[in-house]
Amino acid sequence: MIGAVAASPTELYKAVVALSRSIAGRTDLRSLLSGVAESLCPIVRFDHLGLILHDPLGNAMQGYILNAPGNPVITSLRMPVDEDPAGWVWLNQQPLVISDFRFELRWPEFVRRSREFGITTMVLVPLTAGDNRLGAFGFSSVAPDEPTPNELEFLERVASEFAVAVESFLAKQQALRERDRLRTLFDITNALVSKLSPDELFPAISGQLSKVVGHDHAVLTVLNEDSGILDVYALHSTDAQLLEAVKGPFNPVGMPAAEVLATGKPVVARDLDLDRYTNPNFRRFVALGLKSICSVPLITRERTIGTLALSRMTDDAWTPDDVEFLAQVANQIAIAVENSLSYRELTQMKERLATEKLYLEDEIRVDQNIGNMVGGAPAFQSVLKGIQIVAPTDSTVLILGETGTGKELVARAIHELSGRTRGSFIKVNCAAIPASLLESELFGHEKGSFTGAVAQKIGRFELAHKGTLFLDEIGEMPLELQPKLLRAIQDQEFERVGGNRTIRTDVRFVAATNRNLKAMVDENQFRADLYYRLHVFPLNVPPLRDRREDIPLLTRYFVQKHAQRMGRNIETIPTSALDALTRYDWPGNIRELQNVLERSVILTNGSTLHVAMPEFAETAAPGSQRSRNSEASQASERERILKALDEAKGQVGGPNGAAARLGLKRTTLQNRMQKYKIARQYR
Repeated sequence: MIGAVAASPTELYKAVVALSRSIAGRTDLRSLLSGVAESLCPIVRFDHLGLILHDPLGNAMQGYILNAPGNPVITSLRMPVDEDPAGWVWLNQQPLVISDFRFELRWPEFVRRSREFGITTMVLVPLTAGDNRLGAFGFSSVAPDEPTPNELEFLERVASEFAVAVESFLAKQQALRERDRLRTLFDITNALVSKLSPDELFPAISGQLSKVVGHDHAVLTVLNEDSGILDVYALHSTDAQLLEAVKGPFNPVGMPAAEVLATGKPVVARDLDLDRYTNPNFRRFVALGLKSICSVPLITRERTIGTLALSRMTDDAWTPDDVEFLAQVANQIAIAVENSLSYRELTQMKERLATEKLYLEDEIRVDQNIGNMVGGAPAFQSVLKGIQIVAPTDSTVLILGETGTGKELVARAIHELSGRTRGSFIKVNCAAIPASLLESELFGHEKGSFTGAVAQKIGRFELAHKGTLFLDEIGEMPLELQPKLLRAIQDQEFERVGGNRTIRTDVRFVAATNRNLKAMVDENQFRADLYYRLHVFPLNVPPLRDRREDIPLLTRYFVQKHAQRMGRNIETIPTSALDALTRYDWPGNIRELQNVLERSVILTNGSTLHVAMPEFAETAAPGSQRSRNSEASQASERERILKALDEAKGQVGGPNGAAARLGLKRTTLQNRMQKYKIARQYR
């Protein structure tokens, strides 16, 4: 025997009895080995005492080594069955004696490692309890030796006693694991029932799981069936770098998740599987230290809605019990995720409908004349033809024209003639909303994202899903917000202010402006990339002075509409009035014409319209008294504008700007400044 001490049969019997007593009540493998060592030390001298158990996962032999004081420490021993002498003992159920490792050729890698620790001799016997083959038990020594048959018989008897204790210990450990996992499953179920917020729910689940299935990182993903992309629904990590790397949606192709979604079965992947999983994200995770991942499907009602993935930064293997338990957990989580998603969708739908209702009520209060585009002038017919061409295409349209020419009406006509007519037509006036609030208005915000954000807000982009988003006065959009708008137009995705979840939409974009965007690009006041993205199909809406032949038609239309609304009976419009209206240049275009005619209907008593022409509207032949009066009036108006600009220190818009001082819209004042050739340094 290895370093055997002479002992009588009685002493050997006493040693076996002492062994039984010594290992009784031991609670872990290390203490079991210590108990064996204490009992055998008087009988056997050894440098290393080993318990080697068969691990079904990977078909390997896992060694637990106890070192005698002063001997080389063996910290780990795990090898495939066919590369380990203990594997041979486990397979053949026969003792094995290696008297001198210098002459052993069957297990070269094991021999090489043993010789590094100076081991020369090894004795292994089967560790078997009844029909349950557990592994092998044995000794090693730095001194050469070869046991006798009697000594081997003694070791086998010791192993049979030890096997019973090991089997009992393993069974108890299995029972404890099952108890802990049932308790964890119960706690997870309670957490799923008690909480709806993913931000609170997933860390709680991950914390419960870590008690029974060790992991460093956990991710829950939900499949977007329209795009095939996986949205990261919730996550938890002990590593901030890895946590940041996995945020946001990702394409599962070339990832373990794709295999899980395709098969509906769990997948275990290791850092060595780079050829199998070619997605750059997988390589990135491995580079950050990921060693292995276990991904299981979230299945509900015969449908895989996503994955639950746990990863480790250590070499610990995923046991079949681990995988089976995670599949059980995933079944519970899948139900909760589906309920949570439905709850969130219903909440968002409710908020969207409420917002749309308010929006539509506000729109109804403003007369939009949808579908009543009046005019027969060639310039206007050209616009109508352009609308008919572009409306069915879903392309982005940029509507150009002076203020009051009916650009919004054109945008609505594009929407009504498109395939999105059943969707919403959502308008955003970029000039009417303060720059600090425009991002929130467009993209929405999360609760608490800024002071005053007391609740989540759905933005106009979300409201316009499956419909049309009309960006009026696009030239007034702040430069700092333009990159986010460009991304939303190009990729049809965005994040709410204060949020990190990417929201995808299906929106048709129509923009309008009365400004020269190309000149603004040249002056670095508007992004060139956004301009070219909007300038797909430009439509130029002519000013009213370029379609004077439409003024009589428009006059009759507006007079009839306003008279009907006010309960007036107006049957006649004097020819002189129509001539005066036709001669006027209408700097405010159709909007100004409509306002003048509404005022005229209000002031008319009887059935003949009395036209209340705007100030400076009188026109006459050059050189006449009326012409001179008109010129004087225009000069007077120019002086008033200059004076207001001086008082406002050159500022056109804003509460203290020149437009407010004159009682005009900012865009109207800009048009009149252009008309009177007032210097552009005023803004």
